[in-house]
Amino acid sequence: MSEPLLEVRRLNKAFGMVVTAKDMDFSLQSGVLTSIIGPNGAGKSTLINLLTGSLEPDSGEIWFEGHDITHEPIHRRVRQGLCRSFQVVNVFTNLTLFENVAIPALAVKRRTHSMLRQVMKDYEIRREVEIVLDRVGLLTQADVTAAALSHGDQRLLEVAIALAAKPRLLFLDEPTAGMNPVERTRILQNIQQLARTGGVTFVIIEHDMDIVFSLSDRVIALHRGEIIGDGSPEQIKMNPKVREVYLGEEVAV
Repeated sequence: MSEPLLEVRRLNKAFGMVVTAKDMDFSLQSGVLTSIIGPNGAGKSTLINLLTGSLEPDSGEIWFEGHDITHEPIHRRVRQGLCRSFQVVNVFTNLTLFENVAIPALAVKRRTHSMLRQVMKDYEIRREVEIVLDRVGLLTQADVTAAALSHGDQRLLEVAIALAAKPRLLFLDEPTAGMNPVERTRILQNIQQLARTGGVTFVIIEHDMDIVFSLSDRVIALHRGEIIGDGSPEQIKMNPKVREVYLGEEVAV
């Protein structure tokens, strides 16, 4: 087996008496689409915040592509290829789709001083932005302001913004939240396609079990800051501890 893309070693985090990460040990392999599940308070958001740099662990280590990033700031993790999206849509609604995606594309090249209006004259940046928008199916709306998009398309734009930062590992926090069935199907198809062909490894935080089991190669189940299940969707479905604390009778086996 190849070296893991990301490795977590005995990671711990507590807020007072509330333990949100307890001796977590796991690794992520490149190209394996993984979902992280668990009831409210299981530690999903805390884990993502620890891995992406929003929180400092109390103890333990986080390694990314063979480098210890435990205490690296967010911007350095992003430049190394570790990115995320959020539960709440996080786009510049007053800018066009092109401009939204151009900002991280410039940041990767450390050219954030460049004015957006000058970007259209830069063939390299313009082409990169167009490729990213095309990958998520939004190229035809490049000149539309983000505020004019549907909720589902705003979520796709957020994925495009993350992809423009050229991630190797991308965490998506409830990417289908608030979507109607048509929007949900579209973004899931995009994620599957990107995972197969885009050179990006996806980790999804999701509550919808239909999505988790239809999309994932691997599922990690959390409960009270501990990993209680880790395996294929079929293995998680049959895991008695996971069923007891989270799945219940929602999943037929």
